[in-house]
Amino acid sequence: MAIMLFIFFVFLRPPTTTARNQLVELSSDDFLISEAGYGDEKLSTVVVGGSLLCDTCLDGISGLESNPIAGASMAVSCDTRKKRSMIKGRTDEYGDFLIDLPSHLHALENMEKRCIMRILDLPKTSSCLKSFNGQHFGLKLSYINNGFRKYTTHHIHLTPKYSHTKACIQKQSNVKPMVDSF
Repeated sequence: MAIMLFIFFVFLRPPTTTARNQLVELSSDDFLISEAGYGDEKLSTVVVGGSLLCDTCLDGISGLESNPIAGASMAVSCDTRKKRSMIKGRTDEYGDFLIDLPSHLHALENMEKRCIMRILDLPKTSSCLKSFNGQHFGLKLSYINNGFRKYTTHHIHLTPKYSHTKACIQKQSNVKPMVDSF
């Protein structure tokens, strides 16, 4: 009986506290994040930005005026071969938008060819609302550094359907800029 107790206490004893601490340390979230790259820490960032403007010409003489469209609903739409992903955003009071893409799209090859920017909806107060027809625009890589990439649509210009605005814009494109000579 003494031999059985001796075998039980020596060979079948619970692990020591140092072994438990190492096991807990190896399975902690911090270890997994740092070693495998999983978890809350972002390894890369991909954003799409630009601005949405409404071109108007009030009197036909003074020139073209571009006004920001605030509160427009925008979306980046990407074809991932498995499904189409759509990430939505809104323009701010200056007409600017910045949409942070989820990590499953970060490694997408040829993002310029597989993703587009869509205008989903314009505010009812926008003078360009009647000309809106759900247009889409291509993306262009504008910045890359240390796991951060920015794609842009630059300035997206919409034009109201009013005939005098279209005539004014046509007139402005035909006017040659004055050059000062000394």
